[in-house]
Amino acid sequence: MSGVPGEVLLRVEGLRVGFGGRGARRGPAVVDGVSFTLEAGRALAIVGESGSGKSVTARSLVGLAGAGAWTSATALKVGGASVLGAVGADGIARGLSGAAWRRLRGREVGLVVQDALVSLDPLRPIGREIGDALRLHTRLSAAERRARVLSLLESVGMPDPASRVHQRSGELSGGLRQRALIASALAASPRLVIADEPTTALDSTVQAQILALLEGVRDAGTGLLFISHDLAVVSRIADDVLVMRAGRVVESGPAAQVLGDPQHEYTKALLRAVPTGVPRGVALSAAAASPARPVPAAASTAARPVPPVSAAPVLEISGVSKRFGDRLAVDDVTLTLPAGTTLGLVGESGSGKTTLARIALGLADPDAGTVRLDGLPWAPGPERDRRSRRPLVGAVYQDALSSFDPRMTVRQILADALRGASAARPVDELLAELLDNVGLSPSLAGARPLELSGGQRQRVSIARALAPSPRVIVLDEPVSALDVSIQAQILDLLDRLQREHGVAYLFISHDLGVVQHMSDTLAVMKDGRVLEQGRASAVFDSPAHPYTQALLAAAPRIRLG
Repeated sequence: MSGVPGEVLLRVEGLRVGFGGRGARRGPAVVDGVSFTLEAGRALAIVGESGSGKSVTARSLVGLAGAGAWTSATALKVGGASVLGAVGADGIARGLSGAAWRRLRGREVGLVVQDALVSLDPLRPIGREIGDALRLHTRLSAAERRARVLSLLESVGMPDPASRVHQRSGELSGGLRQRALIASALAASPRLVIADEPTTALDSTVQAQILALLEGVRDAGTGLLFISHDLAVVSRIADDVLVMRAGRVVESGPAAQVLGDPQHEYTKALLRAVPTGVPRGVALSAAAASPARPVPAAASTAARPVPPVSAAPVLEISGVSKRFGDRLAVDDVTLTLPAGTTLGLVGESGSGKTTLARIALGLADPDAGTVRLDGLPWAPGPERDRRSRRPLVGAVYQDALSSFDPRMTVRQILADALRGASAARPVDELLAELLDNVGLSPSLAGARPLELSGGQRQRVSIARALAPSPRVIVLDEPVSALDVSIQAQILDLLDRLQREHGVAYLFISHDLGVVQHMSDTLAVMKDGRVLEQGRASAVFDSPAHPYTQALLAAAPRIRLG
């Protein structure tokens, strides 16, 4: 049920959304005066940092702004019908009834969010979940619904749909879950699709497939409201771009104009923070990761010298293999990480990257092969043999929040990491130094993880990894969940800490632009094997293996027109 070309599917005028309070004492607006329209067959992208109001704006259109939210607007129409409901004397819309919202969602508007794992019912097979959307919003028979589910899964590129319909979300990879969620959102052929970070944390080839699918939906006449912090993805799919900051629109217009000739300083800063094509060692952020450590003017124009990969190896992985049941997750992998350098590790979901990282960390023993740390045996072996040397290896993960005890303060988290470190200096002195190293104010020492922003939590995670003065830090998707400007600060921070402390990084990421910017050497994995490795610059410039060529070709880049 696609829209008619030129038909206005969304009209938003003076939208304000806030949380808490009533009447004149209501809470402050987190979305303040936002206006835009979206026509059938066009894609409008909303971009901006975390907290800018992107998701709240999108979710308010389908009545999902959140508990305690209030909404007011001059106009808020979906498919020509107002979704404001009755407006009280205080100017706040009371919204539609629950039944009215349920009729709208799925039938008129499809919603795709980033984390399909928590959006799909883990207790039901995906076939039943998609079928429910058809049962609620169409008059298809049970047999017709089953056929439609299979057709939908096939259209979103789900391999072997007949078998997958019986699987639950926890049995699927991230890319397959996202495909199932998109199939569910498209089931009733809505005229409008809202996609909130639908490709974040997906590998480049899967991301390209999802984008191609959404482009096809748009080209068929569906209106697409697309939210993302990835400006390269936005440049591929969006006809128009709306830039938000602190709840307000600071710039809007055709994608080629906003991304190619930005007028607002905030938009320019977002574009400068994109790492793709920026040489190794060139600062991405205006403050080089720390407000207290401004970047000299020369730092933004000259890259640091490339570290010699002939330096003594600090981590040696030799002929390592690991099997889970019938699946060979890591297959005869050999890698060397010289001191003070960064080895980038890339590959599709399921290629074995994280399993290899766990072996490198000594959290899993290989079935075959060995790992040496600073020339001495590290794995396999009993943990008691590693315990005294464990401070030499640190780790930073994508989701810092889940790696913290939420009851502990920043001071307690770091003090725990410092346990066993140099006793010659007071703990408070070491804590202050760690916080300063990662650009955090000492006032945050008493805060708990839930009281910190995503960028602050990742800085604490890095400080924790640095606390015992490690020789190696394994970074597993450390910035994929961060907005582009915060990502730039964290990458600059990691680069500076490497220069100052000589630590080596095993850097795992699906974002090839980030990996290219950060890596001295590169290894490409698929199906548990390393297919290609070498100098990062050489692999990116002249990939030899067909898989590497396909992986690099799928990576999004900012393109205009």
